[in-house]
Amino acid sequence: MCELKRDNIICQFSIRGNKLLIRTGECNKCGECCKTLNITVVRDVTLSQHKSIKELELYLSYRGICLVGENTARNQLFYSINIPCQQLGPENECKVHQDLEAKPLLCHRYPIESDNGEECSYQFQPSTLLNSVEFDIARTK
Repeated sequence: MCELKRDNIICQFSIRGNKLLIRTGECNKCGECCKTLNITVVRDVTLSQHKSIKELELYLSYRGICLVGENTARNQLFYSINIPCQQLGPENECKVHQDLEAKPLLCHRYPIESDNGEECSYQFQPSTLLNSVEFDIARTK
């Protein structure tokens, strides 16, 4: 059972659609979440600078950036760049994994969804811990 401390909520919960998910498991050092840099951008602003998604993808490809997805409901585009983290060692170990002060907040939170492929050992399941708590998901979007 997960303790509901502020740090655990930051690290172990995410919202996908209208479901609150809890992350369980431990890092098995597959390195998948550390091999690329992922960026979320504002869809409307980005597309206002390009004629179409196809033109945007061509523009990004010249810079080594891939458009990997979009969420039109949240007005987001998702980019991925093949830039590994400087703290990722040759055996896919994180050099600062055990040093909680040195490890960036993003790394504590990641992964927040099961999008890292089959090698990732984390599991994401709908939470049953908050059934008795009123939780307004719309306010978190």
